[in-house]
Amino acid sequence: MTDLIKMMPEFKVESLPSATLTCMDLLSLIITLVVGLTASFVAIGQARTQRVRQVEDVYVARYWSLLDRLDPRTLRGLDGHDLGKEEELAIRLYFRLSEDQADLRAQSWVSDDTWREWKGAISSQMSRSPFNRLWEETCEDSDAGRDYSFEHLRRLSRNADYDPRPTSPWRRWLHRA
Repeated sequence: MTDLIKMMPEFKVESLPSATLTCMDLLSLIITLVVGLTASFVAIGQARTQRVRQVEDVYVARYWSLLDRLDPRTLRGLDGHDLGKEEELAIRLYFRLSEDQADLRAQSWVSDDTWREWKGAISSQMSRSPFNRLWEETCEDSDAGRDYSFEHLRRLSRNADYDPRPTSPWRRWLHRA
């Protein structure tokens, strides 16, 4: 047995790597973690802001495509002319677009600055002829179950300061843009 022990290589504790961290090692690890987490949060925030801007751009393009279908007299708020089918359809689609915009705001996909602009434009447009007349007809159709409920748009038409954004501060912070 002693011969067997003599044949085994000698084991020295000094040859093992140190399992303890020095103060400098710990500090550098903490700094690396803080920098890495900060960079990750900044990147996630920037990606989210970019996605929100892309969504907003799509809705602005839809808005202009609907306005392009309207007669200049309609755009000026003059209600003395007959609306063609295409114009009436464009106005009714504008109502749906506006409801979609408010719904996106409720889901935190529209920034504060953009919502301030959109809600002012929506309120202004809804109060002008022939939009206001068609809005009354649309509300009647909605009440009869023939159209969307237009929950957000109804509230916005009654209160120009209406904002459907999430009410929870935590949710607003998570979804800010």
